[in-house]
Amino acid sequence: MLVKGPDEHPNYCYRPAGEVTRDRVRSMQEACESRGIPLAAAALQFSLREPRIASTMVGMSSPKRIDQTLELAEWDILDDLWAELEPLAAVGRDGIES
Repeated sequence: MLVKGPDEHPNYCYRPAGEVTRDRVRSMQEACESRGIPLAAAALQFSLREPRIASTMVGMSSPKRIDQTLELAEWDILDDLWAELEPLAAVGRDGIES
């Protein structure tokens, strides 16, 4: 969901996400798009920028994804976007259907 967006991939944490979660991710997607930043870049960098997280594991579906992922990791994201995204992400898993 955090790579392709909630309308293309409506699952979160391997389960169908509720409308609350999908709406939050739509808001994240809109904030990123308004600045020309892929949602996937923000999703990846969210953990990369957190000093309490020692490592980030990223799944790869093909070898070409390595270069794409490295590009996303280096995308320049300004503090104003993080300020908008952090409250949306702070809710966590709320909205996941059982």
